[in-house]
Amino acid sequence: MMLEFFGCDFEASDSSLRIGFSDGEEGEHYFIIERDEDYIKETLPDTESIYIELDDQCSGMNGSIDSISLSRNSFNIRFDSSTFLRGYNEISITFSLEDSDFKLLKNVLQKIMQGYEEKLNLID
Repeated sequence: MMLEFFGCDFEASDSSLRIGFSDGEEGEHYFIIERDEDYIKETLPDTESIYIELDDQCSGMNGSIDSISLSRNSFNIRFDSSTFLRGYNEISITFSLEDSDFKLLKNVLQKIMQGYEEKLNLID
């Protein structure tokens, strides 16, 4: 099952290697992906060095990423076939960002995915 939402709020931090989207202050959904602070320089099997959170901390997990795609107006993450996050095995977030914010998003995502580049698809 896939969750889709428009990420009207966006943040990215190059220093903490963290990206977040939400569908607004009163919104139903938010999504965070970050390099786990305990494994900034380590590449663990099954993308375990990456932490993902959807809607609340109880729904956070490390790893199990099958693929991530980033295009100019969308971010898509798919989990491996046996993994579901809050009942979803895929999350698709559309957004509208200024060029500088998109550049930051792309840069931070590439750093988060360091060591897992084969799972990252950057679409021009």
